[in-house]
Amino acid sequence: MVEFALVVPLLMAILLGTVTAGIAFNQKLQLSHATREGARYAASIPPNQAFVSGTWATNVRDLILARSAGDLDLTTGTVCVSLVEGSAGSTSEPLRVVTTSTRAATYFSTTGSPCISGETYPISEDDPGRRVQITSSRPAEVEAIVYSWEGTMRTEATAKSESSQ
Repeated sequence: MVEFALVVPLLMAILLGTVTAGIAFNQKLQLSHATREGARYAASIPPNQAFVSGTWATNVRDLILARSAGDLDLTTGTVCVSLVEGSAGSTSEPLRVVTTSTRAATYFSTTGSPCISGETYPISEDDPGRRVQITSSRPAEVEAIVYSWEGTMRTEATAKSESSQ
């Protein structure tokens, strides 16, 4: 009985840690899946397309939230959607968020800058260098009775824009 009483708390901590880590891993997979789906969707529709409600960016954001199966919400998590262009032959120039008179300036990028910084997309005859960048993040927690780990799950996806607009 004494051995059992000494070992049970350790086994319960390991079991709880394993279960909560599995749940966090599943949430990370859902977040990654939703982000990739959002990038594919955003790459396939023109940014100036008319929607019944909302804009290109808000419709992409809403799709990401729907595909996350409830594992992402805007009260605790974040979603950044941006349409960016590379530079003509220069990899040292920073990406710029695509803006014209018919498009919103930030595309849900809260800073007006690309969601994924440090990327370069050179422009060529075959490739206009236009990409959709999406990032999503949410808090995560793994518990093991006496120990708790808190962190942030972050995923990012990039897709080549199929639209010439």
